[in-house]
Amino acid sequence: MLIGVFSDVHDHLDNLHKALEIFKERGVESLIFCGDFCSPIPSRVVAEGFEGEVHCVFGNGDGDRFAMLNAANTQYPNLKLHGEYAELEFDGVKVAVTHYPFYASALARTGDYQAVFSGHTHQSHQKKVNDCLWLSPGDVMGWKGVATCAIYDTAANAGEIVTIA
Repeated sequence: MLIGVFSDVHDHLDNLHKALEIFKERGVESLIFCGDFCSPIPSRVVAEGFEGEVHCVFGNGDGDRFAMLNAANTQYPNLKLHGEYAELEFDGVKVAVTHYPFYASALARTGDYQAVFSGHTHQSHQKKVNDCLWLSPGDVMGWKGVATCAIYDTAANAGEIVTIA
């Protein structure tokens, strides 16, 4: 199963639309968002622009959480808001999601997950922590250079960082 992973939109809607197109073109079935939509508008763009489930955690830049929760509960059943941490399973593969790398590093070391995803730094990286893949998709915003997202393959337990052109 292919899962799109993205983070740190910071209201950059043009790049968000491009990331959603990449996910559609690549046959991604679900999305994982690692925090910092900032305003509720990007969460609605994602919910309307992607047919599958969108699993989201909050970041430090997510201001109006009430509006996002309200939209998820009343208008967008595919938008799954998990708070500041999520533990998910796809095709028997356990993953954890958080905005913060400090917590992601600790979660990866537990051995409880095949993959852990985080954001916050605006820089993409992936590395193995024992048998766990720890991946940061970079940022949709493109603040520190090139905007990026990632595609995670559950069967291979591997990620690919993708440039948002």
